[in-house]
Amino acid sequence: MPFTVFRSATSTGSFEACPPAPVRALLFLTLLLLASALSGCASQEPLKPYNPMGVSGKVSPEAEKYFAMAHVLWKGGETCTEPEKAVAYLNKAIDLQPDYWQAFARRGLAYSEMGLWDEAFDDLTRAVRQHPSAENYAWRGLVAFRMGNQLGARKDLTRSLELDSAQHRAWNYRAAVELAEDQIADACADFAKGCSNGDCTGMESARREGVCK
Repeated sequence: MPFTVFRSATSTGSFEACPPAPVRALLFLTLLLLASALSGCASQEPLKPYNPMGVSGKVSPEAEKYFAMAHVLWKGGETCTEPEKAVAYLNKAIDLQPDYWQAFARRGLAYSEMGLWDEAFDDLTRAVRQHPSAENYAWRGLVAFRMGNQLGARKDLTRSLELDSAQHRAWNYRAAVELAEDQIADACADFAKGCSNGDCTGMESARREGVCK
């Protein structure tokens, strides 16, 4: 649904204009994430497995077995098909290996799919503390934005890009934050950066919605 024609009826039978910037940005982010999940494009970097079944020798083989069982529920996309089942598997992995940051990150993503923002943020914070990678900061920034914490989201996403300027998710998610703040030019510039780093989903969606040229 294009934001430029998003309207709702009022008590007088007239219509309101397009929604405020934060609402518009959240709607756009929903479209962006849906497009990422469904596109299947070669440019979409799938969520990476982490040496399942104990190959690394750094994590309990039994814990990695449960991690691998959860991991396949993403099926190479951005959205978990069965987040409740994923959480159940990851709970077992974490019980067996309490310092398993990959399992915390993945469980945080599953909680996010369930709308359990506090639990998602807590798990991704654990992942960031144990392994402060660009990807972990990007995911926590996404959850912060979904919680309505735009300042925290911008901080995490900027930190992600400081660690890895090619982190396409961070460029696209930060653009959504900028849309929420009505910083259209900055948002379009960040979408362009995401596109130049291999993920044009944001820019293509922004152009379709008339947000960017």
